[in-house]
Amino acid sequence: MKKFIIILLVLGVLLGGAYLYFFHLTPIKKNNPLASVPSNAAIIVSMDNPLKQWQRMTDNDIWDYLKTNPFLSSIGKSIDSLNTEIKKNSVLWDLTAARPMVISFHNIRDEEYEILYTVDLQKATPLSFLKDYIGNIIGNNAKVYTREYQGTEIIEFSFNNSPEVYYLSLNGNLLIFSTTHALIEKSIEQQSSTEIIRNLDFIEVSKYMDADAPTIYLQQKDFAKFLEKFSDNTEQKETLKFFTYSNFMGLNTNVGDNYITINGYSDLPDNEENLLLSLLDAGKGEINLGAIVPENASTFMSLGFSDAKRFYNNLEVFLEEGESGEEYEKNKEKLEKFLDISIEEHIISWIDNEMGLIQLNSNSDKNKVEMAVAIRYNDLDKLNENLELIETKIRRKTPVKFKGIDYKGYSIKFLSIKGFFKLIFGKMFSSIDKPYYVVLEDYIVFSNSPKTLGKIITANLENKTLNSTKEYAEFMEEFDHESNIFIYASAEELLTDAKRVLDDKSWSKLRTHKKYIEGFPLLGIQLLPDNGLLSYKLQMKHLNNIEQENWQSLLKELSAVSDASEASEDEVNEDYIIAVENILPEDLNDKKLTENFANGQLKFEVPLKDGLKHGRYDEYDSLGNLIIKGRYKNDKKAGTWKFYDSEGKLVDKVKE
Repeated sequence: MKKFIIILLVLGVLLGGAYLYFFHLTPIKKNNPLASVPSNAAIIVSMDNPLKQWQRMTDNDIWDYLKTNPFLSSIGKSIDSLNTEIKKNSVLWDLTAARPMVISFHNIRDEEYEILYTVDLQKATPLSFLKDYIGNIIGNNAKVYTREYQGTEIIEFSFNNSPEVYYLSLNGNLLIFSTTHALIEKSIEQQSSTEIIRNLDFIEVSKYMDADAPTIYLQQKDFAKFLEKFSDNTEQKETLKFFTYSNFMGLNTNVGDNYITINGYSDLPDNEENLLLSLLDAGKGEINLGAIVPENASTFMSLGFSDAKRFYNNLEVFLEEGESGEEYEKNKEKLEKFLDISIEEHIISWIDNEMGLIQLNSNSDKNKVEMAVAIRYNDLDKLNENLELIETKIRRKTPVKFKGIDYKGYSIKFLSIKGFFKLIFGKMFSSIDKPYYVVLEDYIVFSNSPKTLGKIITANLENKTLNSTKEYAEFMEEFDHESNIFIYASAEELLTDAKRVLDDKSWSKLRTHKKYIEGFPLLGIQLLPDNGLLSYKLQMKHLNNIEQENWQSLLKELSAVSDASEASEDEVNEDYIIAVENILPEDLNDKKLTENFANGQLKFEVPLKDGLKHGRYDEYDSLGNLIIKGRYKNDKKAGTWKFYDSEGKLVDKVKE
């Protein structure tokens, strides 16, 4: 960043000096600054008025907040210094920096990238003058050379005792600058072929870019290669395939006092089958997932479509043509033959217009994150009829008993087919490999753990879903109600997940930025077709310090309410609390259910039989003293239950 600012300052001085020598201005042929960008650009930043747009980006509450971050403090000081310089010499900067500028990033060798700067001078000056002017202002402190490349003169200059060489060239109204000679030469070559600005996809995307805001263009395949240098595992690199689906993406960034908003477009995916195209070709669907997602969820992703059958057929083509296509076909055929069912007839037929992947904040010892898949159904009778048929087939074909459990009036059941979702939808939902499920509102919800389903059931019964919160409702007003992909994320809950998932070193680094992440509590990303293109919107809501304190207080209140059922012994009045009530096991195949206090002391334990509490139940206080003893039979209390004080004295007996 510091180098970037220094280069801008050098350019400002050069342009300012050039302007002062414009005594005989003559009209010239205007060249588009984008025409000078070599065809291998990964990122292109275009600004019609860099000075005005720079001031707008750095003169708001959000930037004032972010620059107090230790990581950004040095950058913040440099930016403040530059802004002070701009104010002191406003006329000079207005004449030099208020001109269209393009900054592009290019791969020059291996994983090394360099930057090309192109400035529209709007009025040109002879290159010989610019060469003389540079020589005059740097004097004996540097060396200045000129050479010709394909009929265009290039100035090379370097400061004494510095290995850095600077290159610039002038083509009509365009001043081109870089620290790499290869980029200058490619730019000169490019001006005769203008590949990027003649690309039809680029032209179409650029139509919808707002000239009043900085525009970032991503040349998708080159941008994916650029990101690979920061990817350290196969999974991350696999995710980058998203950027290879189309050719160009254009993004406008707006930073205000309350929001950071990025709006953009890309050309639609090409004819190569992919997940995104599978969705786009099946129409849009409503975002209703907030009706069942708990308000303390970390994140959810909603996939929307108007035609589930079309979506599945498109997805199936994508999966069959992929690297594991042959394996997918065999597994699907094997599943249908084994259970004597048709996936389209018995599963896809009852899917409505939305599927979602939900991540909950976990307090589980076994699962660092808790995942669930929710599918909206279109006909409850058809859903129940087909589920009953599949359950019957499984009971007949597998030795594993079909297990279920009742929880607060809802039936949680188990499909004993490992990797059920992966067999149907590929690895998109492979995180759910043991599908427990419950029918809830307009959705059927699947998870690896009954405990996760229990959390979702409780949130719905207690009206503690996202839709019930004012903050979520106001945030969602910024997005279209229908889309193909919508992603919601809560900074506070994701930070809690990160603390549990990351190692100590990684968490320590992240924790230094915790306050600043919490300053943007809600994030939303939406993708949907628009104007024959793919539309993108990313929005982050910002809270100032007072609002952030109020937000934290609200979260603490919600947490206190959710933890009320776990009252300590001192808080118990006349009624005894059985710790195991309304608590579900992680897995219905577990042999016993246990839970510990924060200090590691056992809180309770009880045997399980087919997922039901069955056998002796013992409960302890945080010091390890037995306080409750009894028995369960098929999930119901049975026999005589005994209650003790902390000294082991029997205080009550209850016959069940």
